[in-house]
Amino acid sequence: MLLSPAERQYLYDSLVQNPPIRPDARNVFQCRPLEATTTFLPSSNGSARLRMTDGAECIVSVKSKVVKTADTPNLLEVDVDVQGYRDDSNFVATLKYNLSSLLHKNFPFEALKLTSRYSYKLFIDCIVMSNTSYPLTIISMAIYLALKTTKLPKLVSEVDDVNVEEQPTFSDDWEDAKTLGEATGSDFQPPVFITLGVIGSSLLFDPSLEEEQVLENGLIVSFYDGKAQTPLQNINLALNSNKNNYKGLKSTHIVSAISMVNKYCGMIIHALDTLIDQDEGDGQVF
Repeated sequence: MLLSPAERQYLYDSLVQNPPIRPDARNVFQCRPLEATTTFLPSSNGSARLRMTDGAECIVSVKSKVVKTADTPNLLEVDVDVQGYRDDSNFVATLKYNLSSLLHKNFPFEALKLTSRYSYKLFIDCIVMSNTSYPLTIISMAIYLALKTTKLPKLVSEVDDVNVEEQPTFSDDWEDAKTLGEATGSDFQPPVFITLGVIGSSLLFDPSLEEEQVLENGLIVSFYDGKAQTPLQNINLALNSNKNNYKGLKSTHIVSAISMVNKYCGMIIHALDTLIDQDEGDGQVF
């Protein structure tokens, strides 16, 4: 929905205040409310469905395959499908590239190793059913939930198979399956992307569609292992606006963005983990 000139000016004047007055009364570091469920796809090793209050919705499925490690340099494959966009469009290709780059750089691949010759390969399929604002954050959060709940079958055959022509054998009991965190012996925290809107001297977490139309710039910051990580890039989020306010970034914006992400993203991760703990996994979508 395009805002009228009067609405745009009113919203712009509200957001450049100190502190900014957001139309949904959120604080600058708050994401939009969401609801989600996990492990609802029976044919997947892990799955998640996430929906924002504005109707944005994303489904993520994680499936595994046993491959020969020497023949498969890439043990993680991400595919993104966005309703209303061609698979070969620049929009979808950019989303896929960003997500793939982030996961390949910050993923415990040792958890996928089965034997001396074999490993698991994960296929992460993301479907954005509907989106209003830029969907990178909702996709990365859904991937986070899906990977956190992904379980891989327990290996019961020999680990050392260098001199043995033997296919890996797995336990038939799904209760023996391990999560990625259990496989690594640590608290596995997948990386996430946070989208920030830039307007005046203010930064806004997870801007809505209306806010995007008056933003002067945007930042995409990744968060992993308790702190902001590269890649960090700027993006024009006001593509749906009939009058673009796009301006350059100041160094203070970048410093403030990293500081905000370091300070508040831990709360977002804690909220996602709490959601997983509270999810009963009863097969209900919502």
